[in-house]
Amino acid sequence: MRSFRRLFRAPRIAAAIALLLCATAPAAWAAPLDDCDAGRHQYTEIRRIAATAMTDGEVEFLCGVCGERFTETLFASNHLWGDWVTDKPPTCTQTGIRRRTCTRAKPHDEYATIPALGHDYNESIAKPDCEKEGVKTFKCVRCGHTYTEPIPSLKHSYEESVEKEPSCLEPGLKRFTCKNNPAHTYTQRIPAPGSHSYGEWQEKNPAGEGTEGLEVRICARCGYEDSRPIAALAIPTTQPATTPATEPATEPVAEPVTEPPKPLPVVDIVLVGANVVSLGFFAFLFIPFIPCLLYIKRRQDAIKRRDELRKEVEERCGFT
Repeated sequence: MRSFRRLFRAPRIAAAIALLLCATAPAAWAAPLDDCDAGRHQYTEIRRIAATAMTDGEVEFLCGVCGERFTETLFASNHLWGDWVTDKPPTCTQTGIRRRTCTRAKPHDEYATIPALGHDYNESIAKPDCEKEGVKTFKCVRCGHTYTEPIPSLKHSYEESVEKEPSCLEPGLKRFTCKNNPAHTYTQRIPAPGSHSYGEWQEKNPAGEGTEGLEVRICARCGYEDSRPIAALAIPTTQPATTPATEPATEPVAEPVTEPPKPLPVVDIVLVGANVVSLGFFAFLFIPFIPCLLYIKRRQDAIKRRDELRKEVEERCGFT
């Protein structure tokens, strides 16, 4: 088991060593190494011209196996850069690339990234109402990217107003109107007390001899006035002593005269009897036909029901 672990561990160690060698290799190894007669160049530095602030330098390498030479430029420290040129413009979400060129002895370029612009949103609002949510929409003016955010509904906010004040006997009416949308309203009854709230009876017109008086009471809530009469005072009467009391003359009442009822004539009695006999005879002839009519009606209903059942069975079973 340990031998297998060592077998898998060996390539990892070799890769780590190769990485260290590449990291510490001289700049001459950047040249092609696989076209040498010995299979791999072995460069050594044979000449170096240091770069200054204004001029480029160079380093020359020589392969000790095949004599191949390789030169590497050392750029001047004081670059003479031109203007930046955008190779890839940035977008809202991706960075861009720009480049500038140094015009010293050997032109060379420098690259830099341009930060992403980020979205530039314009917003539009669909306003909410009492029952529906609103929507806020954001749209980027550069790339058209959009997203939305909900706006909570406003809910109802009602204000109360009295349309009709209640009276003692009739109910009133109260209306509730939403401040956010006046079209949302509802009404509510204001119950009536059901009776007046009267004060004490007060005399309005005093009673006199032979004339009635009047007293009133007023409702403290609605001002309704209730009234009732006051009995009239008695009129004093005096009879003279010399004049005897006389009774009024009465006229005889005539009694109504009623005639005795006349007896029915014999002809009328005969006609009435004949009519009764005729009705009885025709009724006796008609009674036997009633069961026959009922039997015929039931027979027709049974035939109709049989035809309906037969048609229903043919439709269900697919008969034609």
